[in-house]
This record gives sequence, C-alpha cells and structure tokens, in this order.
Amino acid sequence: MHVDVDAVVLELYGLRPADFTAARDARAARARREKDTAAAAAIAALRKPTLAVWAANLLARTHPDRAEALLRLGTELRRAYQELDGAQLRALSHEQHRVIAALAAEAGHVAAGAGEQLRDSVVREVEGIFHGLLADEETARQWAAGCLRKAPTAAVGFEGLEPAPDAVPRPAAAPRRTAEVPAPPAAETARPAADKDTTAAGKDATAAARERAAQASAALQTAEEHLSEAAVARDRAEADAADLRGELAALKERVETAQRAAREAKRLHRQAEQARAKAERTAQQAARRLAEADRSGG
Repeated sequence: MHVDVDAVVLELYGLRPADFTAARDARAARARREKDTAAAAAIAALRKPTLAVWAANLLARTHPDRAEALLRLGTELRRAYQELDGAQLRALSHEQHRVIAALAAEAGHVAAGAGEQLRDSVVREVEGIFHGLLADEETARQWAAGCLRKAPTAAVGFEGLEPAPDAVPRPAAAPRRTAEVPAPPAAETARPAADKDTTAAGKDATAAARERAAQASAALQTAEEHLSEAAVARDRAEADAADLRGELAALKERVETAQRAAREAKRLHRQAEQARAKAERTAQQAARRLAEADRSGG
C-alpha cells in the first residue's frame, strides 16, 4: 500500500515538538508494516522542528492571510532588488521590519494559545525565520503550507538572486512640492545661459549627493539587519548544538542500559548452561543406576 508522505508531513509538523518524535516513529513503523520502505525511510528521516519553527508553522496554519502577506512582501523585495530600485528597497525595508515584528508577536500569541509560552529568545528566532523567508521563495511556500521543517539559513542580502542584466540604479524620486512656486521675475529669466548651466550643475550635484547619502543610509540599515540575522543564526546554532548534546546523552544512556541488559542476559545464559549440564549429569547417573539395577535383577 502506498503511504502519502506529504499528508504525514502535514500532520507531523502541526504537532507540538514534544509530541513529534513518537508520532513520527509510529508513522514510519506503520509504513514499514505496509511494505512501503521508501515512505518509511522518508518519514523516519524527518527532523523534529524547533519551538520557533513550530510556532512559525502554527501561525501560517491559523492565519493564512498573514502568510500570504509575507509572501507578497518577499516577492516585492526580490523584484526591487533585481531592478535595482533603491527607493522601493528602502520603503520595503522599513515595511519588512514592521510586518515581521507583528508576525512574530502574533506567533507568540498563537503558541501561547496552544500551550507553549515562547521566551523572548525564541520570538527573536521566529523573527529570524521570517527574515530568511523573504529571500527564499521556495522555503517561504513550504512555510505558508504550514510544513516548514527547519529554519532557513540566515539571509545576507539576496544571495543567489542577481540583478536583471539590463537593470540600472533608479534615481531617487523628486520631492513633491506642497505649493506652486511663483514664476521668477523677468530679470532673473534673462540671466546668461552660463549662469543657468552653473545653477543646474549645482542642483544635479546636490541631488547626486543626496542619493549617495540615501544609499549609504540604506547600506547601513542593511548591515544592521545582517548583524541581527547573524545573531539569530548563532543563537539557533547554539540551540541545535544543545539539542544534539541532549540527544547524544540520551543515546549514551540507552547504550549503557543495553549493555547492562546484555551482561545480565549473558549471566542468565551461563546459569542456564550450568543447569543444563547438571541436568545432563544427573540424567546420565540415573541411566547408569537403572542399567546396573537391570543387570542385578537379571
């Protein structure tokens, strides 16, 4: 019988992390009983999600509209990056901080409603997950389906996403005037063309300087985001290492228990061998006595 692995994944990644391992092992065992070895192997290889990954999945499952909003934001950010639209990138960068903070807070609320109170460090890890999803469309789709298996790698800008070949940096939009500027007097309009050219050049230089300053500010903000994301990645790696150390300790304990059981089994086996040998000797002695009795009687 064919086992629907996708359905199992959907089921398992909706469970609390504490319930995941036992349920996964039970589903893998069922697949083996049904002779679907490929499905059994795929299910057995599924990794228990961290608390942050589970909370992110729970948010996507309970608030699909929030998930779609983050997907749209990621699409817009990637498009602005490919088109080298600095103004749009700056606007969306501000928007992503607002959206992600709100989503992480909402994830904390839904997790609490499901019986898990998230620590501040876990909420920050959830924020890091959402930041990573903005640059990774495929993983973001997996999350939107509520089946994110592990936190995405902390994104540095948009690695792997190159600007379009024909893209050129877009100039900053000119500020809107709040009122009509009166026409200059006739004497001013009659200035020599050289003065006009000098003034225009000065305005161009000012605009260019403002654009460079805006780009530098955006670069600084991006660097700060990368630093924050790197800190989240570090915390996540440390948490994974702690989990692995815990699993290693549990495995060592299981090995020691198995070794003690093996020693006890060997001891019982020796006792059984000794009892068997004694019984054989007793039987042989009884047989000899019986033979002697037969000869005496004859």
